[in-house]
Amino acid sequence: MLLSHTLRYLPAQLIGPVAQFAAVVAWTHWLPPAEYGIVALVMALQELVFQLCLAWWSAYVLRYGAALGTDGRAGQAAHENAVLLISAGLQIGVTWAVLATGTAPLTPGFLAAALGFTISRTLTTHLAERARAGGAIGIYTLAQTAGPVAGFALAVVLARAENSATAVLAGFALAHAAVLPILWLRLPHTGAICLDTGIVRVALAYSTPLLVSGSIAWASVNGIRVIVERLDGAVAVGLLSVGWGLGQRLLSVAAMLVTAAAFPLAVRRMEQGGPAEAYAQVARNGIFLLAVVVPATAGVIWLTPALVDLLIGAEFREMTRVLLPVAALAAAVRNVRVHCADQVFLLREKPGILLKVTLVESAATLAGCTVGLLAGGLLGACLGCLAGSAVGFLACFGAAYREGLRVPARPVARIALATGIMLVPLAWMPPNPGWLVLVAAIAGAGTLYLAVLALLFREDWPERRQPA
Repeated sequence: MLLSHTLRYLPAQLIGPVAQFAAVVAWTHWLPPAEYGIVALVMALQELVFQLCLAWWSAYVLRYGAALGTDGRAGQAAHENAVLLISAGLQIGVTWAVLATGTAPLTPGFLAAALGFTISRTLTTHLAERARAGGAIGIYTLAQTAGPVAGFALAVVLARAENSATAVLAGFALAHAAVLPILWLRLPHTGAICLDTGIVRVALAYSTPLLVSGSIAWASVNGIRVIVERLDGAVAVGLLSVGWGLGQRLLSVAAMLVTAAAFPLAVRRMEQGGPAEAYAQVARNGIFLLAVVVPATAGVIWLTPALVDLLIGAEFREMTRVLLPVAALAAAVRNVRVHCADQVFLLREKPGILLKVTLVESAATLAGCTVGLLAGGLLGACLGCLAGSAVGFLACFGAAYREGLRVPARPVARIALATGIMLVPLAWMPPNPGWLVLVAAIAGAGTLYLAVLALLFREDWPERRQPA
């Protein structure tokens, strides 16, 4: 069942991120580092605004929305309208306040583009989670893909006319704003507005620790941009953000190939069979996650020189070559923790434990980043973040183990062996390959990995054919 659900979610997990990846590559050729740094900061700010203003409601809907049924979701539509309106007002205030403390010039055009992007992207993200909670995969796919794809197209047109952060952000803002009415009409909705304080109390009781931990977790991923901007300026943020952003994005996409479908299955197991069956599902999800993340990380690290030389603009190339492997490894460590061990505490409704883990990880990451930046520049900052992610990984998996999660070592060893064999054809690749050689090497390595993995797990195939 996990495999079939994963395949159904696959377009949503690939199309949007491919557009975002293409956008990062394009901006290295069309934007100067300072303007790219501003774009990166605003996009990171949008993620923080979502965590502060709306993630509490999205987490509640994702955890309990599937159990409400269609009538229940429709009945909450009027309440949700009130929540979204209040959230939009909060988003304006938070975005304005944060931008006012930065170094970017607050021109009317820039403010309009930044606010428009932040609000439209945040609302789209929530509606995607609402669709996923209800199993509406087609609507979820639309929410995840339309904004990034159309936004990239519009941003390219506007950026070619004016190479500025304002043009890029305006393109994405217009695209996300255009898709919002479509999503609203295709999900259970009403024109009424009515705030149910009882639901708010329940949602906040469940989600407040998640909101706090999510906001703190934001610092683990994006705090490096803020620290670099404060100490070294927007140009340094631009040089950092290509390698750091690509590493984070590539591994997040690899993880989401599995996790978009995985957590709802664990929730179902929890409701039908209790903690033991839910933990067993989380362990299976974790093995599947490792089967994707481990080879992806190894491949990114191995192929970094070739990918950077072929894709990245000259001004960003040298620093991206240095930072991308570290960023990919840090993202892999964090994604395995978030999409495996964290789920134990979400299922048991113990978000307070996640808050403690996140505090430890964030403190270690920010301290490591600051010390690393002062001692070793941008590479030192990334290494400090990697060390902080490792601390959070160990803390969370230790707590999940005490709670009852068991991930068997034998499948993990098989995945590691298959990954090592996968690297063999990549080792034969010439130092400066062209596109055809690079694509052929990646295809050959991927095919070899899948074949070896299928051979190593051949005794498990009959189990996978049983009903889940």
